[in-house]
Amino acid sequence: MNISRVALALASIGIAGGFHVDALGYPSRAASMPLIYSVVVALLGVAMLVQEVIGARRRRIASTPSSDTPGTASAESDSDAGGQRWKALLVLVLAAIYVNSIMWLGYVLATVVFMLIALAIVRHVALRFSLIGISVLVAMVCLVFIGFLGLPVPILPPVLAAF
Repeated sequence: MNISRVALALASIGIAGGFHVDALGYPSRAASMPLIYSVVVALLGVAMLVQEVIGARRRRIASTPSSDTPGTASAESDSDAGGQRWKALLVLVLAAIYVNSIMWLGYVLATVVFMLIALAIVRHVALRFSLIGISVLVAMVCLVFIGFLGLPVPILPPVLAAF
């Protein structure tokens, strides 16, 4: 059983539960989206947990002796995993910088810069699809949180917002 996936599933369920309880104190109009998101995140966490338990059970039933010889294949997968861990750590640090920079860069500029850098680090998505995804994400978040919920999110940097 992959303990990190189990821990992630349990953490997502716990965080979603915390957000759900916190959103119950919001006004009814502002609480609907956070409540929906918290339920969806909790359900995804439960699905991940169930998937991991079923997968571990299947692996245990179908366990056969491995014919892999130690050496090149495992060394390559170890180096790939190490590179992926550094990428994940770098994106995590970048996310912390992103959260802190929203107040002085504004939501739109901070999000576009963060997403471009993060997607460039990961390199799994073509630039064209990255730009489309970033545009849709920014538009939807602005529509939901600013348009529908009326939350005071700084859209532009304070210098540009003054004009």
